[in-house]
Amino acid sequence: MKKTHNSPGHYISIIYRHLQIYLNSRFSVFGFGSGQYHFFNHIAHLGGITQKELSSRLAIDKATTAKAIHKLTELGYIEQRRNKDDKRFNNLYLTEKGQKILPEVKEILSATRLILQKGMSDEECGLSLKLMDIMLENITEETAKIRGLNER
Repeated sequence: MKKTHNSPGHYISIIYRHLQIYLNSRFSVFGFGSGQYHFFNHIAHLGGITQKELSSRLAIDKATTAKAIHKLTELGYIEQRRNKDDKRFNNLYLTEKGQKILPEVKEILSATRLILQKGMSDEECGLSLKLMDIMLENITEETAKIRGLNER
């Protein structure tokens, strides 16, 4: 691909779109796509997390989270159990079916990481993550300001 842009946003956008295409093709065997794997993966690692906590951790709105949870529940990969301490909330867990596909999901994510990091040294990979973290922090600060203005 010819490098003609100096904007990180341009590259992030293109990488994101290609990543979605790749992940959708890989996860289609499970009946879900790039829109649900983040949720699946977080529930796998943080069994018992609430939908609200999941939205917060992923920085994704509650409606999108609800749709993803509904899809994964419909597919039989996760289950919702009423929170014992606060009946308003459900805790999310992988089902037995979800546990069965977890190794394959992890393998897909590992392979994806290797594809993205191909041709980079360990130092370059670390630096790229550090720089993206800075960019994320910068844009998060700006969007917080916008949200603050919109709430007035």
